[in-house]
Amino acid sequence: QVCIFASFSCVGTPFRHGRPGGVRVSLEAADALGPGPAPAAAAAMAMERARGDPAEAIRNDLERTFADMPMVAPRKPQISRILQQYANQNPEVGYTQGMNYVAATMCLKFPDREAEASRLFAEAMLQFSGLWSDGFPLLSFGVQLFSALAERHLPSLWTHLLRSGVEPLSYLPNGWLSLFGKWLPLPAVMETVDLVLDCGIRGVLAATLAFFQIQQSRLLAAQGMEELLELINQDSRTAPIDGELVVNCARRWLPHVDEALQASSGAG
Repeated sequence: QVCIFASFSCVGTPFRHGRPGGVRVSLEAADALGPGPAPAAAAAMAMERARGDPAEAIRNDLERTFADMPMVAPRKPQISRILQQYANQNPEVGYTQGMNYVAATMCLKFPDREAEASRLFAEAMLQFSGLWSDGFPLLSFGVQLFSALAERHLPSLWTHLLRSGVEPLSYLPNGWLSLFGKWLPLPAVMETVDLVLDCGIRGVLAATLAFFQIQQSRLLAAQGMEELLELINQDSRTAPIDGELVVNCARRWLPHVDEALQASSGAG
């Protein structure tokens, strides 16, 4: 597991895009879709509007949140309070599946400082609101940039994924809506979230590219859509992926992300 790029610092202003909306995205539904529908259709099928009191949805989702990690169970009341408070204070957003992983990460980073965990959770929700708002502007924008970067810098893996029928909308929502909680082992998530909050969408893209670079040999050895999606969306959470490696590698991807952002801005 090595990163091939020269070292760069994380600099610049986080990219903020989109206004909060009331879209609920079911990550479990996305997992269950498997290799059936086309990617765009699969993404649409996995999305539904949040309705009514979010308390039941929060309660149900917390049963599945890092369920294999014993340290999470004692923090569930704290996680629930943060999610419920946010939903009550931001009714135009409400509760969206994926937020449970973000809130859990913050609570584990600050186990005895609930106010700080709640503040950082709200900051993440503000910064990445475009992942959930109407039309999914930040998701669409991020997918476009990731595709260009992966095609240019990870050409063998990119070609392998596409030839196997695995397109970005088959996996990116799963990782991004949980801020990597559905992709990385919990300790690695807790390290990566700092970079993501510092760098915004730049950090999300850089960490995603780092994840795929680190996992490249495993993914190239996998055959077929089903095996690849299982590796990306499920098995990677239990893989021995080191958080420090992800963060260091992501920092080295940042200049390439910035270059792509500048090119996108110039084209627009």
